[in-house]
Amino acid sequence: MRIGVAGAIVPRDLRAVDDRLASKLSGLGIAGVGTHFQGDPATLTREELRRARDVFAAHGIAIVQSWGWQQPLVSADETTRRAAARTLGHAVRVAAELGAQSVLSGPGSRNPRGPWHPHRENHSVGAEDALVRSLREVASACEEYGVPIALECHVTSTLDSPARVRQVLDRVDSPWIKVSLDPVNFIGDFPTLWDNTPLLNELFDLLGPAIAAAHIKDVYAEDRLVVHISETVPGDGVLDFATFFRRFEALLPGGYGLVEHLPESLVPQAIAHVRRTLTELGLPIGG
Repeated sequence: MRIGVAGAIVPRDLRAVDDRLASKLSGLGIAGVGTHFQGDPATLTREELRRARDVFAAHGIAIVQSWGWQQPLVSADETTRRAAARTLGHAVRVAAELGAQSVLSGPGSRNPRGPWHPHRENHSVGAEDALVRSLREVASACEEYGVPIALECHVTSTLDSPARVRQVLDRVDSPWIKVSLDPVNFIGDFPTLWDNTPLLNELFDLLGPAIAAAHIKDVYAEDRLVVHISETVPGDGVLDFATFFRRFEALLPGGYGLVEHLPESLVPQAIAHVRRTLTELGLPIGG
C-alpha cells in the first residue's frame, strides 16, 4: 500500500500549494494526496492546475483523487440534476489537468442542507434512477479526459450498502465509474460495528475490480445515548484493519490508501499506525 492523506492538511486553495507544503507532506512519508480545491471547476485554468500538479510531482507525491464538487446527482429536479452532471464533467477536466488518478464524488442528497445530510428519499428507486442517469451522462467526459469517477459512498446516501453500489455500477455499465473504498462509511448500526469483518469481505467480494483507492479511518461507538457511531484516528477504534489491508493489497498491490478527516496534529499518529500495521502484517509499504 502507498500511504496518502486527504483533509485539512491539504489546502483547499490552489495558491497554497508550494514546495514548502509538498516538502512537509513528503517528510511524513506521504506518497499521495486527495485534493479539495475550491473555485468554479469550469474556470480553473490549465496553468494553475498544472502548476500544483508539478509541485507535488517534484516531491514524489501523486494526486490520487481530485474533488468532484459534491454535486446533487440524485436531485428530483431534472434541471438541477443535469446541471450537477455538467459540473461534475468540469471536475473531470480539472482532475485531468492535475494529473489526478480519479475524481471523488458522492451522489449528493435530496436534503437541501447538504450532500451528506440524511433524507428518506435518498434510499428510493427514484434517487437511484437519477444517480444512474447522472453517471451515464458524465461518463463521456471521463472517457474524453481519461479520468474515472471514484464514487464516495455512505449509509446516509443512495449508495448505502455494498449491494446497492454494485447495482448502480451494473446499471451504469461503464468502466469509467469506479468506487473509493471507505468501509467506515457503511457502518450504520452496532452489530456491524462490533463485527465488521463480514462487511469488509462483502465490500471486496462485490466491488473488487471497481475499487480505485481506499480511505483510511477508524470507527467507534460513543458512550452516550443513544446511537452515536463516529470516526476516529486509525488504531483508536474497532475496524478490522488486518482484513482491510490484506484484501486491499491482494486486489491492488501498491494501491493508495488515504488517511482522511483528521486535524493536521493527528496525521502523524495515524500514519504511524498504518505503517506499523502493514509491517506487522508483512505487507509492503510503498508498492
